[in-house]
Amino acid sequence: MTYTFHENTDLNLFDDFVIHSDQNSLFQNTKWAEVKDNWDHLYTSVTKEGEMVGAALVLIRSLPLGMTLFYVPRGPVMDYSNHELVSFFLENLKTLAKKRKAIALRFDPALLSRVYPYTEHKEEHEYMNNDVIEYLKSLGAVHSGFTTYIEESTQPRYNAAMPITENVRGTVSRKVIKRIERAEQSGVRVLEGHEYLDDFAVAMHYTEVRKGVALRNREYFKHMMEIYGDHCICLVSRLNVKEEYDRIAASIKEREEFLAGDDVSRKQRRLNEEALANEKKELEKISENLKTETEDDVVTCGVLAVYNERLMEIFYMGNHPNYLRTFSSYLLYETLIERCETLGIERCSFGGIEGTLDDGLTAFKSNWPMEVEEYIGEFNFVLNPVVYKGFSEVYPKMLKLAAKMRGKS
Repeated sequence: MTYTFHENTDLNLFDDFVIHSDQNSLFQNTKWAEVKDNWDHLYTSVTKEGEMVGAALVLIRSLPLGMTLFYVPRGPVMDYSNHELVSFFLENLKTLAKKRKAIALRFDPALLSRVYPYTEHKEEHEYMNNDVIEYLKSLGAVHSGFTTYIEESTQPRYNAAMPITENVRGTVSRKVIKRIERAEQSGVRVLEGHEYLDDFAVAMHYTEVRKGVALRNREYFKHMMEIYGDHCICLVSRLNVKEEYDRIAASIKEREEFLAGDDVSRKQRRLNEEALANEKKELEKISENLKTETEDDVVTCGVLAVYNERLMEIFYMGNHPNYLRTFSSYLLYETLIERCETLGIERCSFGGIEGTLDDGLTAFKSNWPMEVEEYIGEFNFVLNPVVYKGFSEVYPKMLKLAAKMRGKS
């Protein structure tokens, strides 16, 4: 029985194979090539007796002097225990890359090195797929190693994800439930639809300003929505600041009147005095916000997610820094997770995280029953060593500098 390599594959067959694989990834979905329209692409595959046994969306970056870089994000998708298949597929990809004057064939399989609940992240966990790493290295692939930081690889090696179960609120801590309830009580409204693109772009801009970098612009988000259609979810939250001011002011007056009464137990007095102090602080903050807001109704948070029938990927989230204490992000995350449950989606990816597992974004994501996924990492078949060395040293710095410059503009 022989394998057959295909340079181009029927899109429906390609996506069906990837989605039903245990390496299902939106980065190996054919629509991802449309999102990355500043790269050329190929939908390659391998069949055995007419049945597809491997697939690889190849993104092709054009470089000076007619050279290119071949990149397979979270792929190729295949049975890595089948050495004959792995060798055949990679050899054909290398041959194709050489024809296109590629300086390297880069790939990072959707295979896990370790996976564990975040609550156990300080414990020791068994490594998996070391045999795959060693076999790929024996074929000449250079392993980038077990990198820690997002910037050290093309795709983050560490990822946060949550298996979907029934009853979202039954799986989270009391602290998370209280924050969701706080958002609801504050009058935070959740709005859904592609028509809220501008609101979402505003939310993302807040994050850009806070971090001092440029993420993606409105046109990029619009592009994603157009490509994924109904499988792209845009959620934003809004808060009428004037109404929230009036609500808290009324609550303060009510508590003060209650505490002025004679029939107040010691416990009731303590609880209401604590709540009163907190409400007065909140009222002061909102009063300051009202002085700077041009409108009473403001965007507090936005998220953008894409899904297929088995997986949801939360790609972007932006927050207004002045309204973090409304906990709008918790309300939007709960909405997305509940949507996974409704759609019968098995897993929700929260996206890449730093391998130190101690940054603020990881802390937020860990409020949910999050699992830490450590992928086996990135590999390169270096086809032009001299040019590749310069590229690998200079290109990441150029991207980082460009992002900072755009963020200041």
